[in-house]
Amino acid sequence: MIDPSNVTNPERTPAELEEFLLFCVVVAGKNADQQAFKLERFLGGCRPFPYLRAIDRDGSLEARLREVRLGKYTLLGRSFRELSRSGADLGACAWEHLTRFPGIGIKTAKFFVLHSRPNQMHGVLDTHVLSWMRDHWEPDGPRGLPVPRHSPQDPGAYRFWETVYFGMVAARHHGSAPIDWARFDLDLWKERRAGPKPA
Repeated sequence: MIDPSNVTNPERTPAELEEFLLFCVVVAGKNADQQAFKLERFLGGCRPFPYLRAIDRDGSLEARLREVRLGKYTLLGRSFRELSRSGADLGACAWEHLTRFPGIGIKTAKFFVLHSRPNQMHGVLDTHVLSWMRDHWEPDGPRGLPVPRHSPQDPGAYRFWETVYFGMVAARHHGSAPIDWARFDLDLWKERRAGPKPA
């Protein structure tokens, strides 16, 4: 089962990459722990993509999604079906390739790559990152723009805010070691998930 508090693993097997990508799709906008548990129940210990192809062939894919209450049934059905038939090399394909599939936007694709390959530099502009950026935003920031509340869908806007994020993290990074972007992202998520510290 995917552990949302420990998602970084650059040594996943092909089957583990399949499961992690499905997790990345189902977790968007949902509770990470609940979705990880539901996905585990849905897969039932089977190799993800062959299992998806099998239940799609017998017509039970959407019924199984509903049985475990994963939500977004039509979207997940399309996404799971296309991913399982794609033949994509999940250990090497570009993040842009992943955005061709239903349910995978820029943020989700970058999250998958950041946490499944070594030495990656991607900004996962999720609510926890954008919230952190707003908390540390200088009033006279670039172009006087407010940090968005939702992940930008436009590639140009995403690139702009990702670059701002990189600069903000680098400005607060102390020490000579390179920034571990996956660790920073995960630590930030854990911190935001825990809520504000008592005064």
